[in-house]
Amino acid sequence: MSHTDPDRYVTRLFRDDYPILQGLVASGRLRRAAVSLPGWDKATVFEPLVPVSAHGDHHLRLGYADLGAQIYALPSAPYAAVLRASGDYRQPAGIAGLQVCFGAPDLDAATFRAELRASLAQPLKLDSTPHLATADHGGCHATWWPNRTLILESGGDWFLALAFNLETRVIRSPGKSVFGIDLNADPALCIADSAGVARMIGPRHALLDGLRREHLDRPLAPKEVRVVRALGYASGRGPLEVALRDMLSRAEAVGVEKLDTRQLYARFVERSREQAALDWHVSWLPQALYRARIRLHRVDPAFSTQACHRHPSHLGIVRGRMFDCPLCTELQHRDKNAARNIQARTLAVHRHPR
Repeated sequence: MSHTDPDRYVTRLFRDDYPILQGLVASGRLRRAAVSLPGWDKATVFEPLVPVSAHGDHHLRLGYADLGAQIYALPSAPYAAVLRASGDYRQPAGIAGLQVCFGAPDLDAATFRAELRASLAQPLKLDSTPHLATADHGGCHATWWPNRTLILESGGDWFLALAFNLETRVIRSPGKSVFGIDLNADPALCIADSAGVARMIGPRHALLDGLRREHLDRPLAPKEVRVVRALGYASGRGPLEVALRDMLSRAEAVGVEKLDTRQLYARFVERSREQAALDWHVSWLPQALYRARIRLHRVDPAFSTQACHRHPSHLGIVRGRMFDCPLCTELQHRDKNAARNIQARTLAVHRHPR
């Protein structure tokens, strides 16, 4: 599908560099633009009047101004596109090995920290390989348009809106399904399909949890924190993009809850894997479905966790991760029950639109 309107992915700029951004506005190198972006109605939008280039997972350059940015916090296809287009992209030496260690089962935090320190003791290496991306990029391909970059200011915070041409490259299966998605923190989400199958996506990461606990007593250095966040984000992105590819191949329609993202950001943003799930939910999934011409429905979230999917007019009791319906003979997992409720509501809206 050819298109000229860009797919935009928004990520954060570092707070320490806000004065630089304000200086760029004062000097005229960031010009206010009379455009708005979906979901950012209250943001002030600026257009850079200087070249934009990426030089690392945490390094953006506007003209001669260096800024910290979460470049790594993109879907795999756009992330790979940025690296392909960047001739001076630098990554920690041994980042591929660190990623293997990060994903190793039962690796203890002390061993990983030693590997991390050894890696960061070396100079950054010129490397444009997207080590942190998934192998097939979630079934998508992207081309970066650096000259269409925008900078957003909202509520005193600054964000980077990168522009891409996104294509979905997944073979569609003949059988179609309607999916319902329940967003959580543990697991990241639960997906139910028309066959009644509910899958948990993105369980907790033991090493990342261990590093967070150790950080309270033996803090990681700022450089170490940045790399761990990038690795954590990548580990969350992987299973989400596998799920996305499956839906791109099989979906007739996909349903998600209408959620207040301001509340979600307060819960999710400081935790890298959870941030990946939220970005997937509010940005990556809708854009990929749009390009694949698959309908996305946002359904009413009311009582999706408390109502039984088998007996929708009856409320049950939630105990921890379990759901107990008074009319059912067995307990259900609360997230699977919620995903099946969302799937049923999506099916009803899709079959009988108002």
